[in-house]
Amino acid sequence: MPTISMFYGVAITMNYSDHNPPHFHATYQDYEVSVEIKTGSVNGTMSKRALKMIFEWADLHKDELLNDWDLARERRSLLKIDPLSWGVVMFLHVKEARYIRDYKLELTFNNSETKTVDLENELYGEVFEPLKDKKVFSSFFVSHNTVEWSNGADFAPEFLYEKTVCVDI
Repeated sequence: MPTISMFYGVAITMNYSDHNPPHFHATYQDYEVSVEIKTGSVNGTMSKRALKMIFEWADLHKDELLNDWDLARERRSLLKIDPLSWGVVMFLHVKEARYIRDYKLELTFNNSETKTVDLENELYGEVFEPLKDKKVFSSFFVSHNTVEWSNGADFAPEFLYEKTVCVDI
């Protein structure tokens, strides 16, 4: 099965003389799906993040995918398709974090943006209650691409990115 594109660990392949409707296959880690080119219908299982990238890529390259489908049906060499680039979609990661005061953090993300977040209203539930103690809250660290605390509490990087506030530092 020829690989026609690869990006961020996702491999896009297409079979020769495959069954209709026109589709491609995508693998990522232990996941595999087939995606109909015209409708975006998916068969199989894939992580949400990887599937989001696959859809973004497929939307950008729909005509090229249909062209490769026709080539595959004719048993001709398939054309490589450009990978998804950082400018299109990116997994957000927290690269650096600095405690400001109270429940406010200054975060630098892998897209080079620095944002300030106020998490005071997010500290509820069993795992987050201990963070109401400012000494505990300020003892965070960056791990697994986000901010974490020693009790296992963390917030998704995308959530932190969206929680931007204006703060006088």
